[in-house]
Amino acid sequence: MIADVAESGALLLLRTPDWKVGDTLRIDLYLELATEKPRQVSGHVVRIEPLPDERTSLWTHQVAVEFAEPITLTAAEIESLEKRQVPFGGRS
Repeated sequence: MIADVAESGALLLLRTPDWKVGDTLRIDLYLELATEKPRQVSGHVVRIEPLPDERTSLWTHQVAVEFAEPITLTAAEIESLEKRQVPFGGRS
């Protein structure tokens, strides 16, 4: 799940990631709720951390990924992400 995304990378919430720092990834980012077409990006893992107990649920780890090339986020993508983050403590 996307916890946060910027033009330079993303913070993902995962259950027991199989990656390690430095691994190269290709990720399909579903940024808009109303679309079935993902944004495909490549990048590498820069950080993996277990979530603190108070934030652990379905997701147990957060993984920071730096994109190989910056992406440009559309206004619709930003709005969609913000709406999805509200139940998880994101901005409202």
